[in-house]
Amino acid sequence: MSVLLSTQDIYISTQQSGSASSQGSDDGFNRFRMCLNTAPLKTTDNEIGRLSLTQFSAYRNFFLVNKFNNRVYLTFTSGGSNYAATIELTKQDYGGIGEIAQEFANKIVDAINTALSLTGSSANRFQVNTLSPASTYKKGQTGTGMFATKFDRADGSAIGLTNVILQCRQYRTTTSPEEDFGDSYALLGGKRVGTENAATNSFVIRLNANDFDVSGFFPMQRSTTQYLYMKVSEATTNLESQNISSFTPLVDSHILASSIMAKIPIQNEIIGFQLDTSTPYFVELDNKQISDILFELKDHHGRTIDTIADSENDGNLFSDMTFNWSVYSRGGNIHELQAPVQNFHIEENQFSQNVRRTTGSGF
Repeated sequence: MSVLLSTQDIYISTQQSGSASSQGSDDGFNRFRMCLNTAPLKTTDNEIGRLSLTQFSAYRNFFLVNKFNNRVYLTFTSGGSNYAATIELTKQDYGGIGEIAQEFANKIVDAINTALSLTGSSANRFQVNTLSPASTYKKGQTGTGMFATKFDRADGSAIGLTNVILQCRQYRTTTSPEEDFGDSYALLGGKRVGTENAATNSFVIRLNANDFDVSGFFPMQRSTTQYLYMKVSEATTNLESQNISSFTPLVDSHILASSIMAKIPIQNEIIGFQLDTSTPYFVELDNKQISDILFELKDHHGRTIDTIADSENDGNLFSDMTFNWSVYSRGGNIHELQAPVQNFHIEENQFSQNVRRTTGSGF
């Protein structure tokens, strides 16, 4: 059995104070270092240290719609010419999925009008005819929450479009690997395109003479990241499925060694939690003396979250947290300990067996 020998709390803040630290990238919200040169974490023989995260808190000063979930790729044919455009939803928060639907629909017509050089004054420019879900729709109201929107030309003329394809891609490219391995399919309720294929469609698109419909397969959602994952530089015994730390296509999800120490829930305004020393978020460390530990915050694919420029050094993106360091004995097993044997204050049975001895025949 293990016996608690000592415990102490460590209070950390990543808020900048005065001049920015010379540590640079190791002194911010996404990446920070715990320097313990004057008070290292120590264990001796037959002891093990446990570093736990008992409290974490930060204001969510980053956007729910960001570079990892705002891209959709559009291709179509018109007048015998092929066109391609990258649709990017505005990086920001949206009050409901109806507002995201409105943004997506507007970006579709903007991309087509720009490709065909149709200005706002063009009578035959493309427009949103009917929007579903409505811009005022919020999750939980009556309805499916699936994108199903009709488009036409302002003057009612023939659309003249063929081969319309909208792709929510989740595979890496050489030009922008992180962004192209995206989560827009989850945000917009489309089908995920996991391998490069120009003919694959993430939405159902019906082309008619004077209009066309775009429909999703699944309910939309306001965000695509439920947790931030805190990773630690020390070797741990924790395990994870490999897709949590990978933004590359995987055939399966093997269980691998993990550097994840904790998963931190993202809420609308605050990200964080408050637990006690029985927290499930800990790592057990064998090093006899630890004077430096590096921590990183990643998303569900091992990517650094998309922050607003300079928000860590000059802005209000910082966190407050509490770690607990506890040292335990490895137990009182006599076969594991070196002489002299210690009992770690474990009570021993001091009573010997009383044996009755009787003389006479038959015994």
